[in-house]
Amino acid sequence: MTGLWDQAVDVLRESIIAYSYLFNGNLGAGILAVTFLLRLALMPLTIRVARITAAHQRVMQRIQPELDRIKARHANDSRRMSAEAQAVFSREGVSPVPLAGCLGTAAQAPVLIALYSAVRRVAMMGGRFAWIRDIARPDVALTIVVAAVAAFGTMVSQTSGQNRTMMTVLPTVVTLIVLSKMAAGVALYWGMSSAFSLVQGIIAKRQPA
Repeated sequence: MTGLWDQAVDVLRESIIAYSYLFNGNLGAGILAVTFLLRLALMPLTIRVARITAAHQRVMQRIQPELDRIKARHANDSRRMSAEAQAVFSREGVSPVPLAGCLGTAAQAPVLIALYSAVRRVAMMGGRFAWIRDIARPDVALTIVVAAVAAFGTMVSQTSGQNRTMMTVLPTVVTLIVLSKMAAGVALYWGMSSAFSLVQGIIAKRQPA
């Protein structure tokens, strides 16, 4: 199993290097090209997952007041509370957790993790890209740009609610901290992925499930 995983990562790494030759051997451009093509191939699935998640969020937001009333009414009877809450979920045709969305996300995870591993290996080879002197080292400006794109994408994907600000601020802070210590080549991959997530969130909201 480990051998198959290493082969998959090597294929993606070699693909990045091969595509870099289209840009005069620029590895940063190769990282962006392969990330773009792979995310484009996954886009139909990711849009479907985003639409399912957004639809689930809308339903949960609509029924939350009713669930809160059930919780208050049966605070001392957990069995009755669970039964009535389940009746609400059954009536609305939803589950507390969007299973289809979770499975769709899990299906993409191995591919994206393999690409991330390949990008890390290529980034360590270094080289210039745009204003970045060495993609093997962190770049402050790129980190800020990527964090901004990621934050905007999170805002678009979230429905209105009390936790929307926290759900945007926390991932943005984490992105800034993580990327400030990672190679700029990884930030290029992260930024392209965040841009795709932003586009997918917009499409999912315009074409609800």
